[in-house]
Amino acid sequence: MPEVTLPESPYDAHLGTEWISEDPDGARLRLTMGDHHRQPMGIMHGGVMASMIESLCSRATAIAVVPEGRVAMGQGISVNLLRPVSSGGIEVEAQAVHRGRMTWVWRAEVKDFEGRVCAIGQMTMAVREAPAGADLSALVKP
Repeated sequence: MPEVTLPESPYDAHLGTEWISEDPDGARLRLTMGDHHRQPMGIMHGGVMASMIESLCSRATAIAVVPEGRVAMGQGISVNLLRPVSSGGIEVEAQAVHRGRMTWVWRAEVKDFEGRVCAIGQMTMAVREAPAGADLSALVKP
């Protein structure tokens, strides 16, 4: 499989995303909680957990489809928040359960640093041909 180097996402850099694996069979990331991740009651904002699911699934899908001249973008997300995170941080793991030509579907689990499941999610990614004129070749090394 060719090596793909995606540009850094300013949003993920702001949040402090740590990429562990971009493999569609077990994509993983880690996020250490800071004050800017908290909602007013002091726990991690649910949107942060949802954002991490979307970032992970988006990046892992893109890594897989960019060598084919295609791009990936979020199409739908559903997240159930099960347990609050008040310290430490989270790890998100996702597996692609459907890898179609036009859509990928992911199942994700968010765990705190103690290994407790805090959220579960499903992410649907749209996969499309790169826009006319877009040169993805600079992102791919054979």
